[in-house]
Amino acid sequence: MSNGGIRGALLAATPLAIALSLGVGLAPPAMAVEPVGGPQLTGTGIVVDPGPTATPLPDVGATTWLIADLETGAILAARGPHVQRPPASTFKTLTALTLIPRLEADDIYTTTYDDIAIEGSRVGLVEDGEYTIAELFLGLFLQSGNDAAMALANANGGMDRTIAQMNEELQRLQAYDTVAKNTSGLPAQGQVSSAYDLALIAREGLKDPQFRQYATTISVPDYPGYMPTEPGEVRGTFTIANQNPLLNPIDGRAPYEGAIGLKTGWTTEAGKTFIGAAQRDGISLVVTLMNFSGPTYDAAAPLLDWGFANIDAVAPVGTLVDPVRPRFDEASAAPVPTVAPDAGGGGGELPEVTPAAAQESSALQTAAAVGSNGWAWGLLAAMGVGVLLVILGLRSLRPPPPRPRRTYTARPPNTGADADTGDRGAFVQSGNPTNPTRS
Repeated sequence: MSNGGIRGALLAATPLAIALSLGVGLAPPAMAVEPVGGPQLTGTGIVVDPGPTATPLPDVGATTWLIADLETGAILAARGPHVQRPPASTFKTLTALTLIPRLEADDIYTTTYDDIAIEGSRVGLVEDGEYTIAELFLGLFLQSGNDAAMALANANGGMDRTIAQMNEELQRLQAYDTVAKNTSGLPAQGQVSSAYDLALIAREGLKDPQFRQYATTISVPDYPGYMPTEPGEVRGTFTIANQNPLLNPIDGRAPYEGAIGLKTGWTTEAGKTFIGAAQRDGISLVVTLMNFSGPTYDAAAPLLDWGFANIDAVAPVGTLVDPVRPRFDEASAAPVPTVAPDAGGGGGELPEVTPAAAQESSALQTAAAVGSNGWAWGLLAAMGVGVLLVILGLRSLRPPPPRPRRTYTARPPNTGADADTGDRGAFVQSGNPTNPTRS
């Protein structure tokens, strides 16, 4: 190419450069992608839109929290709803939501040493003990049993399989702040959630009659204990009780009016965490709190009281989004029946989701995401064309180099897949010292 060719290439690129610098003929930059649930759900501060009759929000002392209408998904108020923090044992609600449709409640599981040797809070499973799946879920919800969480994962085919399914469930819920690394909520590197995502999990879980039944059970007086050692000997039992102070307060208070769950949590890393829900006069509310101190009742009840009193006095600041596809039951190849959050049961079945439909949904979401940033891709493409033209013009001035002889060397296979080796934390919650556990 002559000097005239170079000049032509540069001239071809110049209008593009001028257009880029002046913004001529280009669409204005799109706004930054807003957080799931609405543009107001950003930052770490309190978000509320009170009307003239609204009462002030209570000071609950939590780093991040959210209160929302379970039926409509309307978020009444929040503080840092998308701030990521360790979830502690509230994460067991995700374990239950993932595994209830995959495991039959009446099936029998025989525990192993690995199930009962887990650290932290335990329901009191015994090695080589036989338990129904329902009993394991009751141990998970009521006593926050890490041993029950491990046993459920193994009953489902192992921890790796279960964690993969939990993360798939998070994508279905659009709970993008959350990453699952175990089924118990014990500290694990990279395992985080948010007040917003915990509310998504709770809302979806309470649509499931089994989930709801486990979450609202107050106590089980005959939970299975040690297996019999002699022929004809009756297996021992003991009592387990729900640790949710809204349902089962232990300080002399009455249960919170209309309480329907859900789950407490605590670790040194996470602080106290909580998911609570209640319904009154046809209204169902969920409250989620992360990293607070003091009695759980004193943090959750005031927010629920405020929500019931102000649900018509505030404008929603966001919404709990719906899942991207129906909940799927792998065992029966049919959708899982659900009920409305404030109903007792009998909800209609959801349409079946086929693999092709799921792929189509995923493709549409990807296309939508690309489309929302189309201006950026167009800008990069235009800049790339201009730069390429200039480079081609400059390279044409150099004489062609002698053609080298080509040689080939075999490459070693790629074995660089990393394995997660997240550390586990120290002691979590104190279990019931009267429960039989392996020391």
